[in-house]
Amino acid sequence: MKAALLLRPGEIGIADVPEPEPGPDDVRIAVGGVGLCGSDLSVFSGKWTAPRYPWIQGHEAFGTVDAVGERVPPARVGEVVVVEPNVPCFDCPACGRGLTSSCTRRQSVGMNRAGALAEKVVVPSANAWPIPGPAERDLVCVEPLAVVEAALRRLHDPMPQSALVIGVGSQGLLMTLSLVGRGTTVLAHDLSPGRLAFAATLGARALQPDDEGTSVDLVVDTVGNPASVEVALRHVAFGGTVLFLGLDATPFEISAQTLVRRQLVVRGSLTYDHPEDFRTTVARVREGTVAPGRVISDAYTLDEAQRAFEASPSSAGKTWIRVAGSGLS
Repeated sequence: MKAALLLRPGEIGIADVPEPEPGPDDVRIAVGGVGLCGSDLSVFSGKWTAPRYPWIQGHEAFGTVDAVGERVPPARVGEVVVVEPNVPCFDCPACGRGLTSSCTRRQSVGMNRAGALAEKVVVPSANAWPIPGPAERDLVCVEPLAVVEAALRRLHDPMPQSALVIGVGSQGLLMTLSLVGRGTTVLAHDLSPGRLAFAATLGARALQPDDEGTSVDLVVDTVGNPASVEVALRHVAFGGTVLFLGLDATPFEISAQTLVRRQLVVRGSLTYDHPEDFRTTVARVREGTVAPGRVISDAYTLDEAQRAFEASPSSAGKTWIRVAGSGLS
């Protein structure tokens, strides 16, 4: 099969590699497409080291089941599915608490197990979610939408009336889309005018200098560096919540006095918990409650993977790569 191989940081080559075979509880998927996210770009650049080189990246995938393991019902062949790429161990303390998102032995497609930027990928059958009907651009966004849906679930009801999303890359755009769809008034902050303009098409308004005195119930920080935290603290209301999705490792300063006197809630949210968050997200997309493909701005073919990775950081919206062999239109 054809695959996009990360040969070394910053360099992708297209090559033929052996097709993977499903294990007893696995399905094999003819990949239709794969979205790119920040973690993919980190591996591509070498900021996160790949397990080995060459390496197949990609985890935000959809496609059609074309083979199953001996313990999987044969009727699953032909299903259109989206991939839940994080495979927990179900045995560590975090999994025991239902926090499979924090599994200490988690396997992740494209990160520490073979990725989906190839014509075929193998995943456990429980991690291939049937979802007939939605358009390809919606299917490729289901996995990152699950990250957003899990984060909003962890806030508990009621949903905030007002929010500020800091960093409107693909994750911030999906958060904007989900909040606006729930009736929340959304402000957006980003250093890229193009991304702010894209966020406006989803219903957000760009934060302006004359909004200095504006406060919101919820700030979602998809960046997590000292500069973004400073913006968050300037605009979160007394008794409000700052929700962190960004994984920046740079320390930032916040005093206990600030937290206590302003009675702030600070919450971190990592991916999603198996299986409920993915099940809920798949249902929302399948029913048409949300159309996550609205955040896509750029599409490439598998042969153009190098260009896709190089261009994605400056794209206004989300980038995805169409992979041959899915059988989908």
